[in-house]
Amino acid sequence: MGSQLGEGRIVVGAARTERADSIDLVRRWFDAIAAADLPTAATLMAEPCTITISGGHRFTRLEDFMAYGARRYQAVRKRADQFEACEAAGGLAVYVTGEMSGSWADGMAFAGVRWCDRFLLRSGRIAELQTWSDLAETRIG
Repeated sequence: MGSQLGEGRIVVGAARTERADSIDLVRRWFDAIAAADLPTAATLMAEPCTITISGGHRFTRLEDFMAYGARRYQAVRKRADQFEACEAAGGLAVYVTGEMSGSWADGMAFAGVRWCDRFLLRSGRIAELQTWSDLAETRIG
């Protein structure tokens, strides 16, 4: 005889939440960017997608965002320490915090720089990215 629900058995659901799926999407985007795989990163982004970084610099194309970074830095490595997702006006927000290290275009190194990225997802795609960091503090003095 087969088992039937309702006979006092425990049923475990394995459904994923929208928040978990959103965090996974952002993790895939970070992995693609770290591997310089812009085509994969672009598939995770909405059209259009607005990227705003510290200093108010805005980009609507991933290639322009990456080119801006290539002019400013020899290398940048971001370590993501925490991912959080929550409902937001216009979609679902994923916040990522961590530290970054690397070197400026002139070779001056930086390390232990705090950063926070806020992704706004709509319909399973990244529609907006806002990023803040303490990187400017490394140039003071």
